[in-house]
Amino acid sequence: MNTPSFGIVATTIFDGAFIAEYCDHLEKLGQLDRARFYVVGDLNTPDACRHAADSARDRGMDVVYLGVEEQRRFLKDLPELDARIPWKTDNRRNVGFLMALRDRCKTLISIDDDNYPKARWPFLDGHSTVGTEASLRCAHGHDRWFNLCAMMRVDCPSLGGGGTVFARGFPYKRRDSRCGFVAGEIETGYVAINAGLWSGDPDVDAATRLVTRCEAEETFEESLLLARDTLMPINTQNTALIREAIPAFYYVKMGHPVGGMKLDRFGDIFSGFFIQKCAQAVGHRVRVGSPTVEHRRSPHNLYKDLWNELAGMVVIDDLLPILETPLSPATNYSDATLELADRIESWAGGQSGFLWDNSLKGYFAEVATNMRVWVQACAQLA
Repeated sequence: MNTPSFGIVATTIFDGAFIAEYCDHLEKLGQLDRARFYVVGDLNTPDACRHAADSARDRGMDVVYLGVEEQRRFLKDLPELDARIPWKTDNRRNVGFLMALRDRCKTLISIDDDNYPKARWPFLDGHSTVGTEASLRCAHGHDRWFNLCAMMRVDCPSLGGGGTVFARGFPYKRRDSRCGFVAGEIETGYVAINAGLWSGDPDVDAATRLVTRCEAEETFEESLLLARDTLMPINTQNTALIREAIPAFYYVKMGHPVGGMKLDRFGDIFSGFFIQKCAQAVGHRVRVGSPTVEHRRSPHNLYKDLWNELAGMVVIDDLLPILETPLSPATNYSDATLELADRIESWAGGQSGFLWDNSLKGYFAEVATNMRVWVQACAQLA
């Protein structure tokens, strides 16, 4: 089996319509041979998705469809991790990440099944900066937080015009209009993570979407380097990273009951913050900007989304001491992840106040354990 340059991972419980559009996009650019798609199904994914993958493969796309049996076979030598990846959750994305690692894909790209490539933004070219030195203007934001939505024009119809919105996962305690600040100086750094943007329906939290009904269009003319000590939410929509960083990109398991709610819809946000902390420890940088994808958001009940996000919104603000405290300098992502796991476990054990019962403390102790198991699995497959 040839080693592809890019491993593109998506989970879906729908018919896989996005696969054909990526096939069209890459075919027009003569790039079908540069990427391998890992389409991760679930117990309730329809057969039509496998058929969509088969059709794209017939056209020359390298597609691996991971149905239930394929995933079970792949994970049989990783029983401890297998037991920690529940079915009927987006946590199955981890299986695709691991398979891309095993197949030695140089760059991992994570997308959602409602992200579609845009003709004016060549998808692979935009992510090709990953693993290279880049010299770009620097996004400092404010108080060490950058609002990537400042790179887009946002219309808020229910407010009668435009406005500033913040990406899902941006701490409410750090939201400030100055968070869009970009310095004029050029900095050079090794890009380990590339956060592409999304037009159409931006990735904002349900509270923002309910109030604003916002729509976004990219307005940036250049991509940026995130300042060395600055953070921003990074999701699993249109995000790329170097293979060496996969041990720090465990997709955090969601669904924990807390305060009569459920901690959900923040698995990618937690993993995005955690990998940034590890990249900072290793001395690598985050690039933000191209490529932009179109976010044709699948149907959602916004009130249900809000109910699932409220606990995460609280926890993100409580997590600030962990996020804003540097890790020790590290030579690799595995060591940085293990230190971060220890810090998370210790931090959770000392939490008190709203929502912080023994169950939530135990949940984050389990997150730390899962991170350690993930590092072990990555080492086994590397």
